[in-house]
Amino acid sequence: MLAASEVAREHEHLIRRSAERARYQMTPEEEDLAARLRPSGAGGWSKLHGNVSSQLRGEFRGESLPVTALRALATDPDEGVRRDAYEAELKVWEGAEVVLAAALNGVKGEEGTLAARRGFPDAVAPSLLTHGIDRETLEAMQGAVVRSFPDFRRYFAAKARALGKPKLDWWDLFAPVGRSQTEWTYEAGTRFVEEQFRSYSDKLGDYAARAFTESWIDAGPRDGKRGGAFCMGWQGDESRILMNHDPSLDSVSTLAHELGHGYHNLLKAPRTPLQRETPMTLAETASIFCETIIQNAALEQATGEERLYVLETQLLGHAQVVVDIHSRFLFERAVFEGRAQRDLTPQEINDLMTWAQRETYGDALASTHPYMWAVKPHYYSLSFYNYPYTFGLLFGLGLYAQYQAAKERGEAADFQRSYDELLSGTGLADARTLAAGFGIDLHAPDFWEGSLNVIREQIAAYEAALA
Repeated sequence: MLAASEVAREHEHLIRRSAERARYQMTPEEEDLAARLRPSGAGGWSKLHGNVSSQLRGEFRGESLPVTALRALATDPDEGVRRDAYEAELKVWEGAEVVLAAALNGVKGEEGTLAARRGFPDAVAPSLLTHGIDRETLEAMQGAVVRSFPDFRRYFAAKARALGKPKLDWWDLFAPVGRSQTEWTYEAGTRFVEEQFRSYSDKLGDYAARAFTESWIDAGPRDGKRGGAFCMGWQGDESRILMNHDPSLDSVSTLAHELGHGYHNLLKAPRTPLQRETPMTLAETASIFCETIIQNAALEQATGEERLYVLETQLLGHAQVVVDIHSRFLFERAVFEGRAQRDLTPQEINDLMTWAQRETYGDALASTHPYMWAVKPHYYSLSFYNYPYTFGLLFGLGLYAQYQAAKERGEAADFQRSYDELLSGTGLADARTLAAGFGIDLHAPDFWEGSLNVIREQIAAYEAALA
């Protein structure tokens, strides 16, 4: 077929992926039945989780607050506020644990049953196809991640000292450290982002300027607006971005992150719709790269408390994507294994969550959050909606390190051209093939260690700033 059709050859990667997926299909009748049952099965359980969790409220110092507001207090400078909010939040989740455990059992029960019926060796295997990597890549990355845990525990220990505690509690993970001397208004953030993007390339700077000038970004919070941030392709090479800006470097980093997704959409725009399909692992590449540009620029300009504030912003995000994400992977895999035998009780699910957090955070924390399985909607949607974030972070950091090396050699333009080609072609080849174009072997531990070394340097700088 490929030899006989130019259109087929242009979509070879998609065709080969489809053929691989077809190996794991049930009969047409069984696939039809599974699709028809999904709205009342895993899809219904997922919707139930969203509907129930969105209505939950808890008592905080005599006031009834949505559970999302309780969680937002995790960033309060006052430890008493953080601790009381944490305790109030746990009571909320405990009150809803029977319903939410039923939802988790329903989702994982269906997904695990279908994976086995389709012939997959385990529950992780379908996600590898979906996310566009092989098991060797996942194992090489996760091996490097586990080896980095002692370094992250140094960061947690340093943060505990900064907060005047022997160890961090769960409610301290997002506590502020350092102080920004910069007023990170949205207007200041857009100027900084455009300036720093332009320091990388005029093309990237022009893209940011266009997004700001043409008002592609719904920036500020308001009543009735959902939380979080995301970017979606719109028409042609345009994108639209939703975010909820607050005056912080973290929020400016989020702006850069979402603009990175938009830049990726810009480069994919000439491709056919099928060629633009990108797995989650590669979808995070441009966003992490752009975020790194901003954070590194902020660090270069910062001194004193401001420098500590920037390092804390970087490491807090990295710890979530490396350490906490790995706990989520371990937890989800264990839930699949347990659910294959029977329904899991809320207490059993709590125990698995606590175990997974202890496996990754180790003795760096004096307390854990047993109900994080109820907090995160990812467990109720796409299977293993976790490790692709780690891949995106470490792949993006590794590419940025290559850019810096190319810049020192006077070869920045060559890197930029190859990088744009990679982003344009994320639907044309798998991650390992694309990485090989930069001399990167995703099966080799050295690449992942190199990316983590960037974070290790930030941890050392953080410790020095607190000395």
